[in-house]
Amino acid sequence: MLLLLPVFLLIISNLFSNTFAAPTETWNKRPSQFRMQVYSRPFRKGTVQHIRTYIEAPSQSPCWNLSSKRVGSYELNDPLVKVTFYRSPDCKGSPSAIYKNSALPRDHVLIKAKSVSITKVKPILLQSRKDL
Repeated sequence: MLLLLPVFLLIISNLFSNTFAAPTETWNKRPSQFRMQVYSRPFRKGTVQHIRTYIEAPSQSPCWNLSSKRVGSYELNDPLVKVTFYRSPDCKGSPSAIYKNSALPRDHVLIKAKSVSITKVKPILLQSRKDL
């Protein structure tokens, strides 16, 4: 019985350290290549357009023309981007929809757009500072 207690405590401590360390590590790991799939119908159905790029600077905002003017859903591999859809083909003018960072795919969007732009967002990590 006494031999099992240290083993149990070791397993529990590893479980808690991995549980609380995982979100910080996943937010720090950004994909080297941005990928986005835009679907013409909700729930990732219909015609799909694959978008790929390398985003170097946070101020850089690439623009792509969409093959279908109807956007039903989309998914991306980087949750720390802001996705902006425009009715104009050159990503200028007022946007038709803006979606902030989300780790889950947007399954039900239903908008009309001719172009899409993305902007890299910096993560905000909540941790105590040691220099204060």
